Amino acid sequence: MTTVVAKVGDEEIYLHEILQRAQALPEQYRQATLADLYPALLDMAINQRVAARAGRLAGYAEKDEVRDRVRSAEIEIITEIYLRDRLLEHATEDALRAEYEARRATLGEEEKVRARHILLETEEEARDVVTHLDQGAVFADLARDRSTGPSGAQGGDLGWFTRGNMVPEFSDAAFSLSPGEYTTEPVRTDFGWHVILLEERQEGRVPEFEEARQELERIVAKAAIDRILADLMSKTTVERFNVDGTPLPEPGGN
Repeated sequence: MTTVVAKVGDEEIYLHEILQRAQALPEQYRQATLADLYPALLDMAINQRVAARAGRLAGYAEKDEVRDRVRSAEIEIITEIYLRDRLLEHATEDALRAEYEARRATLGEEEKVRARHILLETEEEARDVVTHLDQGAVFADLARDRSTGPSGAQGGDLGWFTRGNMVPEFSDAAFSLSPGEYTTEPVRTDFGWHVILLEERQEGRVPEFEEARQELERIVAKAAIDRILADLMSKTTVERFNVDGTPLPEPGGN
């Protein structure tokens, strides 16, 4: 990466600078080969270096605005690289696998079902609907004719949902059915009386370790950064001030 690709006066421009510029390009440009991008990227680097030399000769390095931005950039870059290197100590393969075992249940997809329902105002009306279904009536037709719920116009179709998407009484009844079955006993909720038809069921699935790797890396990295920063804060004196310069109370203080 120490290959010199240009000289501007006595300043050298290295290949790694060009590669960094290529990596920072928008996605649509990064699809191009380095050979295609290289001439334009090299020209950009040279033009920038020429302008920077002129700015230094004109005393711009001493301007407050330049000093402030250089300081901000330095803080940002050092923070990024320091935390990246510290993360390498924490986001190990063993740590990822331990997190996977601890989170297997929550990483997976929840069991979900697709169902229809007919919402009615009284238990008597709901039992009458069940009678019609027992006699061979089509559920979707009854929903369109009888349901007071907003899904009635779609034949009572509620789409796919998990247990947590519905009130407990409704979910318990829906998830107890097999595909093609309907509730022979009306189900009461705060919304009224329901007759529910289960159409499809999709069992929950726990992803394999490699499928979950990206999410595990995010989880482990966040937890590690929180621990690193908490440790650093415990060893550092930090004072906070309002915009007018008056002291702010300590976080968590009264």
